[in-house]
Amino acid sequence: MNTSNISLLLLILFKSHLLFGGIPAEAQSSNVDKEALLSFKQKVDDPQNFLSNWTRNTSHCTWYGVSCSDNDSLVHSLNLTSLGLVGFLPSELFNLISLQILDLSKNSFNGPIPGTLSNCRNLKMIKLQVNNLNGSLPREIGYLSRLQILDFSVNNLSGVIPLEFGNLSSLVYIAMARNQLSGQIPREFGHLQNLQKIQLSENLLSGDIPDSIFNISSIVYISVTKNNLTGKLPTNFGLAVPNLTTLYLAANRLEGKIPKSLSNISSLQYLDLSNNKFQGSIPYLGNMKHLSYLDLGINALFSNTEQNSELIGSLKSCTRLESLLIDSNNLAGKFPSSVVNLSNSLQDFCIGDNSFTGTFPQGIDLLPNLISLSIENNYFRGKLPKSLSILTKLQIFLVYGNMFSGDIPDFFNNFKQLYSLGLQHNQFSGSIPKSIGECKNLAMLSFSMNKLNGRIPREIFMATGLIYMNLSQNVLRGPLPSDVGSLQQITSLDISDNLLSGNLSSSLGDCVGLKKLNLARNKFTGAIPKSIGNLASLERLDLSSNNLTNQIPEELANLSLLQSLNLSFNQLEGEIPTTGVFKNLSRESLRGNNELCSTDKDIAGRLGLSRCKAKKSYNHILLKILIPVGAILSIIVISFFVWTLIFRKKGEKSSNTSNSYVTSDSSSNGNRNIGQKSEECIAAVLKVGLSCAVPLAKDRLSIREALAKLLEIQKSLCQQL
Repeated sequence: MNTSNISLLLLILFKSHLLFGGIPAEAQSSNVDKEALLSFKQKVDDPQNFLSNWTRNTSHCTWYGVSCSDNDSLVHSLNLTSLGLVGFLPSELFNLISLQILDLSKNSFNGPIPGTLSNCRNLKMIKLQVNNLNGSLPREIGYLSRLQILDFSVNNLSGVIPLEFGNLSSLVYIAMARNQLSGQIPREFGHLQNLQKIQLSENLLSGDIPDSIFNISSIVYISVTKNNLTGKLPTNFGLAVPNLTTLYLAANRLEGKIPKSLSNISSLQYLDLSNNKFQGSIPYLGNMKHLSYLDLGINALFSNTEQNSELIGSLKSCTRLESLLIDSNNLAGKFPSSVVNLSNSLQDFCIGDNSFTGTFPQGIDLLPNLISLSIENNYFRGKLPKSLSILTKLQIFLVYGNMFSGDIPDFFNNFKQLYSLGLQHNQFSGSIPKSIGECKNLAMLSFSMNKLNGRIPREIFMATGLIYMNLSQNVLRGPLPSDVGSLQQITSLDISDNLLSGNLSSSLGDCVGLKKLNLARNKFTGAIPKSIGNLASLERLDLSSNNLTNQIPEELANLSLLQSLNLSFNQLEGEIPTTGVFKNLSRESLRGNNELCSTDKDIAGRLGLSRCKAKKSYNHILLKILIPVGAILSIIVISFFVWTLIFRKKGEKSSNTSNSYVTSDSSSNGNRNIGQKSEECIAAVLKVGLSCAVPLAKDRLSIREALAKLLEIQKSLCQQL
């Protein structure tokens, strides 16, 4: 190479140095990060202006949510959680090659997750949960070998979980719950020997739970609830997960027996196998010293009296147990009194929907921290023990669907926190306890299908927080107290199938939250209160099979949400309304009210009603009645005065011949008596006339009745004179 060529090469290298070599590599990368962030800002919507300080003339390391390393200006963390950001995830964002932490959770990002996310090879944490992201999971994420935390929960992601996710050897936490992921859980997850927590609940996953997951010794938390998983649990799955504290497998289609090896997981605190198809007996659980929550409900497990004793005996050592839920199985036999030996920390005790027998489980009243006590739908009998009154923390008390009898103890003044009380479908008798009114937090109350009698106590309506009350199918008598109007939050009121009587209180119109009102099959009388038309939320109204009278209030037609109306088998009369729900009534809704009618030919035909006669004005009725009455009145009055004149002339002649001593005062008194009789006659006749002209047919005198009364007046007058 000659000298001129060497000189030319040196000149090119020198100029290149001036153009590029003068900018350190760190500065070049820093500029790339800044441009990537500015591009991100430009492409997303920031309605609350959290990114307002992201400007070109400031250092990006000072921007909101941005963190850089100490020795350079490279972005290591981007935390923009809960800012209300909207838009797609721009691919430029993933030019942040030094990024280690990315948290865009709890925003409104949509669209797919870009595969270019894998450019950020240093990522240790990705949090995109609670957005509107959709599409499939990019398999490129499986190349992020340093990734420790991955959370895509609560989005609209679909498709299968890529097998490449099994390459995330550093992964500690993976959460993709509440999406629409389908297919199987990859067996490759068994390679993730650092994995501690896996959360895949509420998806569409199917197939078996891979055995390999139960061989990850580091695993602490597994949740795959609410999927379509099938198959059996491996018989030895409790032998290789010594650190497992939480196992949630509920709401799948798992079957077979619960492995006995489960008892080897001594670290287990939360166990939920509910709502599956597990069979067989419940294994020994006594080694789980730390167990706090146990739910085996809604399966096909079975037991007998001896096995019940073994189960409760094994749980005696679980001194931290707070929830015991074994409802909805095939458990049978007597429930052991050793329940008293359960943990004093027990708050939830649910054994409902089984086939337990005997009396109320003894010892339960000695568990002072119980919040929920549910023994419904078994075969328990006898009386409720009064000692239950010491369970002052009770919020849920359900004993319905058994064969309990006797009076309901009046001890509810001790249950200040009671929220739900279900005693229906037993054989309780006696009256409704007044102390229920002191349960100010009570929202759900059902005493239906018992043998309760007496009156409905006014005091129960002091529980003004009630939203549901069912007293149906008892032998309750007397009126519905007007205090019912204090239940302004109630949405469902059912007191049907009793012997209640009297008029319906207009205070029902104050129950403004009502959606369902059922007063059917009682002995209520009088008119339907117009105030029911104020119940704007009412959807179902049943007043059938009572003795209600008068017309159907037009106000009921204003109930725009009313879907079902039953007024059958009463004594209602007059023209029915034609608007609102009455447009689509069925014949069954009004059956058994023979005096109802309609002026509309089509409506009358559809509902099987007679045609109403044409309406006539009140004045017309008055004229029709009063004209003949007036004529009769005139005849009577004229006859009366003619007869009076004759009487007076005879009186004068007699006075002149034989009674000349009668003074003028006597004559004056006679005239006054005659005038008084005339006024009484006219008032009586007018009263008859007005009785003929009242609007309601049932209160109106017929012409025949009016003539009879007028003849009585005439006869009475003649006798007096």
